[in-house]
Amino acid sequence: MNTNKLIRNYEGATGLKTGSTSLALFNLSASATRDNLSLIAVIMQGETSAIRFEEAKRLLDYGFSNYTYATCGNKYDLINTVQINKGIFPNVNAILETNVGVLASKSKAKNITSITDLPETIDAPIYKGQKIGEISFFINDELVQTANIVAEEDIPKITFSNIVSNVFQRWINLLR
Repeated sequence: MNTNKLIRNYEGATGLKTGSTSLALFNLSASATRDNLSLIAVIMQGETSAIRFEEAKRLLDYGFSNYTYATCGNKYDLINTVQINKGIFPNVNAILETNVGVLASKSKAKNITSITDLPETIDAPIYKGQKIGEISFFINDELVQTANIVAEEDIPKITFSNIVSNVFQRWINLLR
């Protein structure tokens, strides 16, 4: 039987542990998740079970009331396209490498801005997943997160053999 009463009575509770030691006395570690924000409350030397659980709820409520996990972008989101020099294709999609988000106070989460550092053109060859830029996220001009921008696909360098192959393919398609 789980003795962590928050599991049954607190919205989003995910658990953790109650316990005691001779030095730390009676303690409670409680965790909860809401809207992609996970918090942990640790109560040490709580005199009674009721006090420990009430204090943990109070700490978690404070966190959920005042903070949020703000999603800035999702893995594979298209950031821009970049022109390719000497590639068999003229451009490549520049996408986010990972999901990006920040922990922010609810009052500041509305102030998230970003700056993208991405060249206008790059030379082939380009490889899928290759870092081609970076995006930085700020809250009130303070840097809070950066993420890589990567190439969505391989773009081989144009060569004489793939020019001939391309011309041959077009010629075959015209005959169909």
